[in-house]
Order: sequence, then structure tokens, then C-alpha cells
Amino acid sequence: IDNRSGRRFSYIVHHNIFAGSFTSYLIEDIIRNIDTNFEQNNFLASNPKLQELPRLSEDEGNLYVNMRKIPLLLSMFVGKSFQQIIKPLEFLAQSAFLDVDITKQQILLNGFSTLPDEAKKRTLLHTFSKQAPQELGMKSLIPERTAILLHMTFSDPKQWQQALYQYQANYERELSLQPLASRKQIADAGYDLSLFFRSFEKEAGVLTLESVDVDRPDKLLIVGIKDSAEVKKAVQSLHDLHIAAQGQAYEENFGAYHIREVQQSEFPAALLGPVAQGFEQCFYVFIDGYWVMASNVRALKRMLLDREAENTWNRSVAWNRFLETTVDQANLSMMVNTLRAWPLVLNDLSVEWQQYARKYAEQFKNFERFAVQFSNNDDEFYTSLEVDYASGELAAAKSRQFQTQQQVFLDNPAATRPFVVKDQQNQQWEMLVQDDSNYLYLASSSGRILWKDSLPGPLVGEVQQIDFFKDGNKQYVFATEKALHIIDRNGAALEGYPLYMAEDVAIQYLSVIDYDNSKNYRFLLVDRTGKLWMYNQDRENLEGWNPRLLDMPLATNPTHVRIRDQDFIIAVQQDGTLNLLNRKGKPYGGFPVRLKTDIQSPLYVTQNSTPGNSTITTVTVQGELVTFNFLGNTLRREQLYRPTANTRFSLCPDALGKTFLIVRKDADRLGILDREGKTLLEKSYISAAALTSDMLDVQYYDFGAGNMLFAITDKVQEFAYLFDGKANLIKDRPVESTFGVGVLFFENEGVYHIYRSYANECSVISFEK
Repeated sequence: IDNRSGRRFSYIVHHNIFAGSFTSYLIEDIIRNIDTNFEQNNFLASNPKLQELPRLSEDEGNLYVNMRKIPLLLSMFVGKSFQQIIKPLEFLAQSAFLDVDITKQQILLNGFSTLPDEAKKRTLLHTFSKQAPQELGMKSLIPERTAILLHMTFSDPKQWQQALYQYQANYERELSLQPLASRKQIADAGYDLSLFFRSFEKEAGVLTLESVDVDRPDKLLIVGIKDSAEVKKAVQSLHDLHIAAQGQAYEENFGAYHIREVQQSEFPAALLGPVAQGFEQCFYVFIDGYWVMASNVRALKRMLLDREAENTWNRSVAWNRFLETTVDQANLSMMVNTLRAWPLVLNDLSVEWQQYARKYAEQFKNFERFAVQFSNNDDEFYTSLEVDYASGELAAAKSRQFQTQQQVFLDNPAATRPFVVKDQQNQQWEMLVQDDSNYLYLASSSGRILWKDSLPGPLVGEVQQIDFFKDGNKQYVFATEKALHIIDRNGAALEGYPLYMAEDVAIQYLSVIDYDNSKNYRFLLVDRTGKLWMYNQDRENLEGWNPRLLDMPLATNPTHVRIRDQDFIIAVQQDGTLNLLNRKGKPYGGFPVRLKTDIQSPLYVTQNSTPGNSTITTVTVQGELVTFNFLGNTLRREQLYRPTANTRFSLCPDALGKTFLIVRKDADRLGILDREGKTLLEKSYISAAALTSDMLDVQYYDFGAGNMLFAITDKVQEFAYLFDGKANLIKDRPVESTFGVGVLFFENEGVYHIYRSYANECSVISFEK
């Protein structure tokens, strides 16, 4: 008996075999089997095929699995709602035998899964029994931020559809908790889903993406197709069933892609069954022989941008290294990035196991990636489970100091932070910075100054890169107080630029707008009194913006959002008036919204499928957290805890646009709160002068997979404090910095690069996570 827990451990030794358990009746079962000479029902007797399978003679052991009981095992760990989701795992296969091989960085389990002989007990793997396994061909479309990939391959898609639908019909009652209602609705309308499968080719993947909303994560369905024209025709015939009731389907152009909507709720689930649920709406594009569907327009556009920026599996060193050791050709695979899936996993655990998982989170996260794969091999299914893990050998070699990667010395003290830009020719990161004599410098990745040139005044706001000529070569766009500037990589101004404003105009903000990712840019300029001008690339002042007059200066840069085929320009004034304007500067219905209290920080926008379910969130200086939709309806207005009458609040969006934090400043203390108002970080060593003025810069970076960074720059003391996601000060000391910093994170190496400027030095320092 365990004296601490009171649990009783029972065991037996029989013919030099030890068996023990804290569950005594399991040992009693063994004794009964011994007494009857193992004539009673037991695991091997119930799964005779396991004894016939080949096995390794030298390994770390053998694992025998009753696949039917996997949902029962998992039910011990997950909440009640998730138990309904794992129920279909009972019908994956009959049993499995796996050899165990453990190395310093991997756990490998390889063997075979068996299937029942009786046709009435068909399993999911049965549906692949006549399908030759294929490769993972869609790597160039899978975003790096994918948390879970469920991948299926087939050599005869029409036959696989018939087998799949028959399997699901066999277990209709068990699967009814995840209903196939969409398929029934389509069938009742007389539509044949086999029209789609005729054009399918080789593979389909259901992707669950790392998302802030763990209850409704973004999802993608990617299907290989032979002929996009045939699929478009099949989709159109499905649209025709709905036009009378729902009107014409939504569509828009986004760069080179044409986005459309399937007007059928849970359409992917209708095609593939419960494994493809989570698409209340379904938007799609065709890309290089693939049909890509998304659960919302935002997720689809971000996937397209990820592909354009090469933030995909085929460009990921870590994923390519992992995939080299997995099975090349498989019929059914599930691949998981543990760090990106961790919030989803926590959300589905029972309360008891959530506490345990949080306590040992770092240990669990050492198991960085895993894959489970099944491959048809002469009517047997080769089965592989691979887990990659960090060895736990802490890099003692990691320096406790920041490492300097490059240094640039200016002729005069820096007047801005370094702006991180990319050289499109060699894909290296460079920096632009201005000194206090108004000289602008471009420095290479090696720290060499490529050129410097004088400007007519200090920079206003950020430097941004654009593709002005649509040829892949990038230019730099920025503003000074009197002019809009566009220069090429050599520092030469484009023809017709700078664009000078009238003598009485002092530019405060510049926003670069690309309505549909077509590289047809608009430049929105705002002066210090609240006037707005919009110019096209030919320097023409557009209708409605000559200028658009607001009655109060703006609190932050105007923001552009596209929802379906509508463009919204959000302009928030310092007195708390929020304007929502169309392309011609006219207000939308329900706006302006007047909060009647000061705002001095950016907004956070949640873009969804309609103006009604898309939201704008802001926090007032006095600490009211306000959310309203694009129809002007207030959805939330909540007063945050305000310790003193002088406490001031601002909103700090994540630099990548995924979420936001709230900054709370008192006379002697800085607090960082999450989006629900919970305190994440509170520090008292920020100078009082910075806390009570505009000399404090707070930045937040969420790179995903638990890689977060807070940068708090005290411009009075000229210190930047860098904190990780657990509010630990990086390297136990601040770094010298006069302005906010630039941050890059290289996930494959686990290294952060911090771009800073101090006195006349601009440098890049690094540290490992």
C-alpha cells in the first residue's frame, strides 16, 4: 500500500513473468486465465492475427494495442464534449502490434494494424483497402502555423468515396453525435456529391490552424484535383440549389486569386464526414492543382499570404527534417505540432487533467511533433508512430548574454528605431534608420552601410515596403511632415515623388492600402487637425478625399479592412469618435460611434464573414474596454479595474495582428493585461517620467507555438526591457535602446533578433529562446 495515497498495488509472478497493477481486478483476471490454462477470452485469443505479424528481434520492446478501446482510454483525460468527438476512433481498426525503438531524439513505433474479417464490422482503414498510398504533395500549401493535419490519400477517389460513405452508413448511429446533416440535405435536394470526387486526385487534407479562438479554430480543407473547371461546374450546380433562397454566392478577387463561397453549411463534412467538421461557412480558391477551402475569408486570405511569403511546410527546415523520417507514402496520417496545438489540447482536457498539463507543460512541450500513419500493404496496414522530442539536455553552451550579430555606426545620433526590411534579391534582412540630421541610411545584413541620403525632415511613422511596379522588386514608402516619399532600394526617388502637401499641412499619419492584394496601392495621409487625403500611385487625389474633414485629430493610424466585397476604413479620433468610411470617404450606417471619452491607442479588428459578426475593440484612456461591430452596434462595454484616478490605459495589438494586450500605467507602476483584463505582468522599475508621458513604448509579438515577446522601452532611461511569455526578463537585464525595437524570430533555430538604436549605434542582438 502506498502510504501517501492509500492506493494498493497488486502483483503476481508466474513462470518468471511479473504482472502488477493498482487495479486489483486486472490481476484477478490474470489468475483466472492461468487457472483455466488461458482458455478464457484474452487479448491474444481475441486478436489472433497479431501473432502472425513480422517483428524486429532487437528493439526496446513490443506494444500491443486494442484499437477499439482507444476512445475509452482517451475519455479518462478529456472533457465530456470532446468524448463525443473521439467516439469514431473506436472504428479505426481492430488491433495493432508495434515494435518500439527509442533514440535520443525520437520515439519510433512501427508495425501493423489488423482489421476484422466480418464485413459488418468494417473500419475506417477498410475504406483504403483498395487504395495505393500516395505522398504528401501539398506541403507548399500547408501554413507553418498549422497545429494539426489529417491527411488522406487514394488512387481511386470514386471507389474510396463509395467505401467511405458505406463505412459511415454502417455507424450512422454512433456518428450521429457529429451528424452528416449537410450530406443528407444535399442528397434530399437531388444533388450527387460524386460529381466532386470524379475530379479529386491523390490526396485531401484537413488542417486545424493555431488560433486565438480555441473553441472555433480556423480550418482549411485542401484537395488535389484533376480539373478545376469540372469542380467549378459542380460547385455552380450546387449554388443553383441555393440562389433562390440565399441570393447570389459571395465572390471577390484577392491578388491573383478569385475567392468564392460554397453556400452550404458544413460542406466539407458533407464531402468527407465528421473529420471535416468546423466549416459553418466555406470559402475557396483554386491553386496549382488544388482546391483550398477555409472556414472563413480571413483564414483563406492569410493562407494565401503565408504561401506568398513562403511560410509553409515545404520551406520549414524543422518540418522537412521531421518528414524525412516519416513514412513517405501513407493512406491516413495525422501530424501534430505540439506547441501550436497546445492551447487546443488544454481546452479539450478535463479540469483535473488541465491542471496536471499546465503543471508539466514544459515537459509535454518537449515532445515537439508527432505523426501517426497507416499505409495499405497487400491488405495489411503498415502502422507508424513517430514522436520527436527535445532531449532535455539544456544547452549549457547557451550564453547568458546577448550576442551582437551586427553593428552600424551613424554619423549622428539615431532619430528612429531601425526599420527591418528585406532585400528581395538575396532574401536577407536589412535595416533603414534615420539620424537626427535627417539622413536616411540603408545597412546590409552584414552591417555595411549601402547608402545614405538626406531627407527634408524627420520621418513620420513607419517605413513600409511595397511592390510599386508589380515585378517583385520592392520600394520603400514613408512620410515626412510635408511630403509622401517612395524610393527604390538604391535610395533614388521614383518619378513624380516626393509628393509635397500644401504649406499649411503637417502630416501625422500615413496608411498604405491595397484593397484586394492586387498591388494597386492607395496612400492615405492624415494631418494633425484631422484632415484625410487619399492618393493613388499616379499621385491623384481621389474623390471624397480632397480632403475628408473630421472635427478632431486622430488617435492612431487609419485602418483598412475588407469584409466580403466591402471596404471599410476605420478612423478613430482622440475624443473617442469612431468613423467607418467607404472608399469615397462616406460614413457607413450606424457611424460615427461616439464613446464620449478619450482614446490614445490603436484598435484591434476581428474580421469575420459579415459586417455584423466582425468587430472593433478599443480601450479608452479611463479603462473602458469597448467592442462593437461594423454595423455600429455596441457588443461589450466594460470598465477595467482602475487602481487610482490617474491610471491610464491603452490597447497594444500583437504586431502580427492575431490578438491584443492592454497596457495600464500608474504613476509608479506598469501593468500588462490580457484581452480579458487578467494581469500578465506588473513592474515598478519603469521611470515615473516615462509612465506619465509619451516616453514609454510597449510592443507585443506573438509568433505562435508559445513564442511570445514583450518589449517595453523606457525612452527616458533609454532602456528596453524584453520579457518572454511568462513575464521573465530576458537575460535578467535590459538592453540600451533609445526607441522601440524591431523583432524577428527564426523558428527553425529558436533564435530572436532584436533591432535597436542607441546614441549613434544601430545594432542587431540575438538570444535563444
